[in-house]
Amino acid sequence: MFKEDLTELIHYKDLLYNLVVRDLTVRYKRSVLGFFWSMLNPLLNTIVFTIIFSTIFHFGVKNFIIYFLSGYQLWNFFAQSTQVASYCLLRNGPLFKKIYIPKTIFVISAVLSNMVNLAFALIPLFILLPILGKGFHLSLLFLPVAILFVVMFSVGISFVLSATAVFFNDIIDMYQIFILPWMYLTPIVYPIDIVPKKYLLFLKLNPMYYIVECFRLPIYMGELPHFQTVCLALLVSVATLVIGYLVFTKLSDTFVYYV
Repeated sequence: MFKEDLTELIHYKDLLYNLVVRDLTVRYKRSVLGFFWSMLNPLLNTIVFTIIFSTIFHFGVKNFIIYFLSGYQLWNFFAQSTQVASYCLLRNGPLFKKIYIPKTIFVISAVLSNMVNLAFALIPLFILLPILGKGFHLSLLFLPVAILFVVMFSVGISFVLSATAVFFNDIIDMYQIFILPWMYLTPIVYPIDIVPKKYLLFLKLNPMYYIVECFRLPIYMGELPHFQTVCLALLVSVATLVIGYLVFTKLSDTFVYYV
């Protein structure tokens, strides 16, 4: 089944490309700054969080701007991808009700379009890295692996959200409420060192903790993540993708009756 769906995605690659372009065009339609918002948004958030957490609360994090951006950029990609994908089937229902289109393509296009935004968002980070951070290291070559982890995890979550939203529309609003506390339960704006030991276990049950660490350490510390961290990130990413795909394919035959 998976092999057939993958073959279909390759066959419909032109449609996938057009869907990604459409998503980006609609998002930045009538926007003067366009893709520059992908760079400005994290920078503005960085200023706010730097003032609040680094200045007011005096978190002892060296190079806080690099620390924050290296976690927030990846989190923002995950959050935006999954939120957009959560309503992609409802949005495209009239299209796949008329003609046959592999429904997985809508989820994949939502994630890919946000990968373009991530690429633009990383530009300010890499400009600031040699100025405020440790500069460029060979460890940065590990970043594509970390991005692959977050893409797999995002697609898996998106499969579940988009499939269940067809039958229970409130899941979209529920997820938008849930995503913010999830971010604060991930060490993005604060160092893990300040978390009391009795709560560390709960923190490390958060799958995004391992994925963010795989991305942050090569940038912020200039070193590769620990082997255990990489293994756990790989495990949660693949498991989420597989479970999400199974849920999606099991429900996909009935989508047309509810959208």
